[in-house]
Amino acid sequence: MKCGSCKVSIPIILIILLSMIIAYQFVEPAPPKEASIATGRVGGGYHGFALEYQKLLADEGFQLNIQATAGSIEVLKRLESGKVSLGLVQGGTSNDTVAGLQSLGSLFYEPLWVFHRKNLPLEYLFQLRGKRVAIGEQGSGTRPMALQLLQDNQVSRYNTTLLGLSSKEAAQQLIAGKIDAAFFVMSPSASIIPELLHNQEIDLMNFRRDLAYSSRYPFLTSVKLGEGMIDLKNNIPREDKILLATTASLVAREDLDPNLVYLFLMKMVEVHKAGGIFEKPGQFPSERFVEFSMNQDASYYLENGPSWLQRIFPFWIATTLDRLKILLIPLLAVMFPLLRGAIPLYQFGIRFKIFRWYSKLYEMDHKVKEINDLSSIGQEIEKMKALQHEILEQVSVPLSYMGEFYALRMHIQLVVDRLEERKMVLAKTNKKIVALQQ
Repeated sequence: MKCGSCKVSIPIILIILLSMIIAYQFVEPAPPKEASIATGRVGGGYHGFALEYQKLLADEGFQLNIQATAGSIEVLKRLESGKVSLGLVQGGTSNDTVAGLQSLGSLFYEPLWVFHRKNLPLEYLFQLRGKRVAIGEQGSGTRPMALQLLQDNQVSRYNTTLLGLSSKEAAQQLIAGKIDAAFFVMSPSASIIPELLHNQEIDLMNFRRDLAYSSRYPFLTSVKLGEGMIDLKNNIPREDKILLATTASLVAREDLDPNLVYLFLMKMVEVHKAGGIFEKPGQFPSERFVEFSMNQDASYYLENGPSWLQRIFPFWIATTLDRLKILLIPLLAVMFPLLRGAIPLYQFGIRFKIFRWYSKLYEMDHKVKEINDLSSIGQEIEKMKALQHEILEQVSVPLSYMGEFYALRMHIQLVVDRLEERKMVLAKTNKKIVALQQ
């Protein structure tokens, strides 16, 4: 009888388990552990940052596949077609035809570098008329920006030789003297930038009309490349330069799993929070300078940081716990009422084990005076003693209910005593009858 409480606890456990099984049907599926990201050319700044993301995500058990492209225009096409879920995109390259994409935040400034041969004085873009100029290959983010700025200065393919070269080809031809100038939109961490800055035959244009351009185009801002910032020992550059800059953003498809949004934001913060040549620590990732609408989950993360679950547990454990929070509904809705009712039910079950014997005691207590036969009363006494033994063997109750248990034994003994008294009375009566008959 020690498992009597199981009659109460087992049904409760079964009801809770059944409720959780039903609720589990509404739990969101686990997020995928693999995704693809589109970047610029291998060796470029975008590709380099993607490699950093890939390494950090691998530590979380997540596989990031990198697809190198010609640049931001091609990245947007791959995002739109669904070939990739994420892409690093240069500001100023989106257009109204691209739909179903959201920004997870801007990541860093990406300056527009206009390098030219030193024998070609260049203070304004209109001075490039009639020259040989590399404007970026088809599909790159450099090309549309270069074309727009050149158009503002009446420089076009009708009066200038505009060449669609890749960044690597443009740098090589500029160094070789085959072209006069070249446009590059890339991070200063890209290997091409310090290479050109260190070349004695190449110079970097200083944008004297930076405010005019940034006021015209919201995606552009001004950044200052101070003297010696690239190479302090060799004093590169040798004087301050004002550059126009856009920002690079991580763009995602709208159907990207929300849990992956948090995962990528965690790694973006880890990679970019320290800042760089143009960025202050903690300035990026940011909601500023984005062209696509911000993903709501990304906005929440950038404003509030990781959730308390993400602060305490590794990402996948935190994600699993967050997904399973729906199971709290049956626990709260079913468990507490059941447990609240289980206490009285348990108390009733314990007392029932004791009180069910009182029906026999009550019946015997009322029969005592009606028994007039010595053999019958002897049988009843034996029954009560057997009842005492049965209770001792079969009834087990918690210590808190021992009062009722001992009361039952005392009451049984009380009935036995009454039967013994009745037996003595009958014995005396029989003796008197026998004496009178003699």
